[in-house]
Amino acid sequence: MRQLLYEYGHYAGQKSDWASIYQIVAQHKIFNNYMKNKSPLLAGIVFILSYFLSSCSFYIDSFTSNLDQAIKSSNDPQTIMQALPSYLVLLDGLIEGDPQDEGLLMASVSLINAYSSLLGSQADLVENLPEYKLQSIRNQQKKLNDKALHRAERAICIHKETLCNLTEDKFQELELKLSTIEKNDIDILYRMGTAWVAWIQVNTDDWNAMAQIAQIKLIMEKVVDTDETIDNGNAHVYLGVLNSLIPASLGGKPDLGKKHFEAAIRISEGKNLMAKALYAEYYARLIFDEKLHEKLISEILKIDESTHHLSLINTLAVEKAKALQRSSTDYF
Repeated sequence: MRQLLYEYGHYAGQKSDWASIYQIVAQHKIFNNYMKNKSPLLAGIVFILSYFLSSCSFYIDSFTSNLDQAIKSSNDPQTIMQALPSYLVLLDGLIEGDPQDEGLLMASVSLINAYSSLLGSQADLVENLPEYKLQSIRNQQKKLNDKALHRAERAICIHKETLCNLTEDKFQELELKLSTIEKNDIDILYRMGTAWVAWIQVNTDDWNAMAQIAQIKLIMEKVVDTDETIDNGNAHVYLGVLNSLIPASLGGKPDLGKKHFEAAIRISEGKNLMAKALYAEYYARLIFDEKLHEKLISEILKIDESTHHLSLINTLAVEKAKALQRSSTDYF
């Protein structure tokens, strides 16, 4: 039996329909021996186990995809935040069994980033959160995002060997690597970039980390140049934030950041409320444009229902808008 399952495993993932499975298994001499020895039950078990082996990868991929969609569709951040740790541990276990599975690694990256973001949103969701609690959240986020970035690096290296060690490359080296990018590399490059951005966001106290912003911008610019609509225009949001971190007098490019925020809003037809919230937080506040700040916050808070696939991010955007509104009097 072990020999049959082993040999069938060679075909797993290539032929997963019942007809193909029957053709492969039924023709095998071991299967025929079971039948000749009048062991149809045991042969049936072999047949079912073979099908399970071929389907396992499919069901895992389907599960992680459906889970990702369910998270995005939820309008209950607290429940999602409480539920995610169990799935993170589950994916850790699956990765232990297959550490070279690009899909599992990137699924883990997506969930870790989602969980870290939800932890960070507590400052918006809960008023007057104690400083010790905020520090505890930041420490946990650092651990999570460090893990996510390492897994994203592993996944993109498995995807394409020339894209290994991106976070260690100097600007010119990264620029050279990105010149070899093809259209089918853009999705994983973007997700690698988002993991890197998330890592930077929780390491703003580390000057070595902040020095990598130029490389991250280079990745997101490559993504936007190839497909600006990816993730409903969110690559533009990242570039909007990255270009609006410091004022123009200190070398920042807030005017470019503004163009990216407006591009994200245009691509999502105004339905990506987080693009507006971050536009207000990073650009409007940076240049002290109170009128624009109020306009963006007002547009977010008058929305009653979110587009289905953005409901979680829009729910968080509404809470961020409320927090920005509460602090606007002191800020301006």
